[in-house]
Formats: sequence, structure tokens, C-alpha cells
Amino acid sequence: MAGLDETGRFSQPTPEIDSRDISWADPNLADAMSELQKTDVKVDSPWLAAAFLTRHEMNVEKTIEAIAGTLTWRSQSGASEARNKILADPQLSFRDFPFSKEVFEFLPQCEGTLAIDKRGLPYAIRCPGMANVVGMFSMISEDDLLLFQIYLNEWRMCQLEEHARKTGELCGVLIVQDMFAPDGLLNAWRKQGNKATVMRRVTGMMDEHYPGIMEKVLLVNAPWALHALIKVVTPLLPPRIVQKIQFVPVDQTPTRLLEFICPEKLPSFLGGNAENEEFVPARAAALLARPGTEVFIKAGCIEECSLSLEANDEATCSVFVEGGLDIMLDCCFVDGEGKEEIVPPARVIEKDFNFTAMKKGELMLRFDNTYSWVKPKTIKYELAKLPDEVQRADGDAGYAG
Repeated sequence: MAGLDETGRFSQPTPEIDSRDISWADPNLADAMSELQKTDVKVDSPWLAAAFLTRHEMNVEKTIEAIAGTLTWRSQSGASEARNKILADPQLSFRDFPFSKEVFEFLPQCEGTLAIDKRGLPYAIRCPGMANVVGMFSMISEDDLLLFQIYLNEWRMCQLEEHARKTGELCGVLIVQDMFAPDGLLNAWRKQGNKATVMRRVTGMMDEHYPGIMEKVLLVNAPWALHALIKVVTPLLPPRIVQKIQFVPVDQTPTRLLEFICPEKLPSFLGGNAENEEFVPARAAALLARPGTEVFIKAGCIEECSLSLEANDEATCSVFVEGGLDIMLDCCFVDGEGKEEIVPPARVIEKDFNFTAMKKGELMLRFDNTYSWVKPKTIKYELAKLPDEVQRADGDAGYAG
């Protein structure tokens, strides 16, 4: 399998593609491909033809109708040109893709090289919680980003075709979205949220012109706040893309990813045993950082914090105790009529929860270290009201949790 070496260049040549040299394991797909090849429709990618046939349940007539627009788009958008360049120059690297410098500077990521799944295919790691979308779009336009994405998807198709040639399988790429945000996911949303609609163009292009290229999209290291934010994001995405999204909480991230990726091919920040710096250096540098406000609690002491809420306000809270220690945590809601227990007292290392106020009051968070007379505790916490546009969102819009 052609991947990328440590310099970002292909580790072996990408072979010339011929639609006749893939023996599809699915006999129905093989028969449909044979019928499609008898028509006047010429598709420059056998994987793409197979993906469209699969989407349309091997109906050749429907596939021809659906793929016509994509073939025109490929000619006009530069996709066919990108494919030809990648096939003609095995040494072409991500760094040679248009606008790659700006994309990698502002959106930490990696794909291929050591990031290979159990199938032998490159998988993608994206770190949207560390992205500087505003900075990126001060340097490039949305059209520039789409052109980079076109080159990336054409490269992916070449890898998927090579895999199909060896195995006969039609499959897609595993996308791992690491939702860790050093400044807190809500803060990241407030900074970047007004640029989130660019996802509509990127995912719309992928759904319409690269069907099935994303096999799964795993939102890993996901805090509870993401449940609320996803209500805003999912209406921007094509329904078929939404169906591929899976929400994976922090404590389940290693187990889930190890289903698809061997430990030596997975960075330790995702639960593997590979060196973080070899995958996403920026993420490795932020490994020790935790989102939110830091509070130091001396042994035998108590600290409290609060958040004012109006009726129907929704709040999210995330707590983490550094050093593998724990803290006695409890939370209550206080108004003019009394106190309501939200989280009963319990010793925790990490805790996430959401709360919706039925009336005006204060959400009180209490860190109790009186049971410890020796060890102080350092707590990182995020306690915030969800943005108004998140609170107005309706439901999960088909989000696959």
C-alpha cells in the first residue's frame, strides 16, 4: 500500500490505474461494472465507478444518470487534472498539494505514513479542537481549501484502488476527529463557529462526487459539550455523511480505535503506543494541556465556583483532576426557593455533565479536598453556558451517537 514516508512523500510509486485490472469480490458489483464498461460512459477511476454503482444498488441506468454531473464536475473543478498529476508523479507529496502549507499550519492533521489501519489503508487524524479557522481563512479562501481537499480525495482514491486491486474490496477511509481543545471546546466554538458553514461545501462535495470515500467518522476524546454543539453542526451536513458520524467519549476512545488500528500504528494520545510526535507534532506539544480554568486546592480545603443562569439556559461542565488523583465533587442549583442537587457528592478523577435550568438561579460547583490532609489537588474545569445558537438547535438531526 502506497503511503507517505516521514518526509511526506509516497513510500512507493502509485501504479497506473486500469479499470479492468480490479477483480471485485462482490459478484453483483463485478457484473454491474462489466455492464457499465459496455456503455459510452468513461470514468477515469474504477473505485469511483464502483462507489456510484454501490450507492445506486447496482442499477447501471441510475448510476449513469447520477455520475454524469460528477464527470462534468471532475473536468471543470480540476479533479481529473489532480488525479493525473498524482498518478504521473509518484513523488508528489501532501506538501505539493495546492495550499497545503496554509492548511497544515492552521489545522493540525496527518494521514498515511505511520497512520495505517488494520486493513493496510491510510487513516486520517484531524484535530479540529486545535484549529485556527479564522487564521487559515485570512490566508486562503474557501475555494482554495476545496482545491486542497480535491487533491487529498484524489490521493485517497488511488490508495483505495490499490487496496481493491489486492483484495477485491470496495471500502473507504477511516476519519478520526480528535475533539481535544486546549482552550475548551466551547471557547473553540465561539472563536471558530461563524466559519463552520465551510463544512457544508466540503462535505457536500465529498458526498456528491466521492460517495463512500469516508467509511466512518469517529469524533473521539469527545466531551459532553459536543452533544450540544453537534445539534448545530449536523444540519449543515449531508444526511449520508451524518450517518457515518460516531460520538466516542474520552474514556472509550482507546478501546474503540484499537478495534480498527494496531497499537503501534496509533499515537498514545489516542490510546496506542506510538510516539505522538510522529503523527501530529502540534497535538503532542499540547498533550499535557487540559481545557478550562485551573484551580489549586490545598489539602484539607474546599473551593467553590458558580455560574449564573436564566430560565431555559443550558450549561455544560467538564472536570479533570491532574496527576491521576481524585476530588470530592458535587453540584447543585440554587434559586430563591432553595437548593436542588444536580450531581451528588462523589470522588472523581474526571467528570462531564450538562444541565438545563428551569428558572433563574446559580449553578454551584464544589471541590472538596478535606478528606486529604497531605495531597493538594490541581483541577482543570470548564463551566459555561452553551452559546445561544446551540441552545436554539432542535434535536440531533440524525446524529449517530
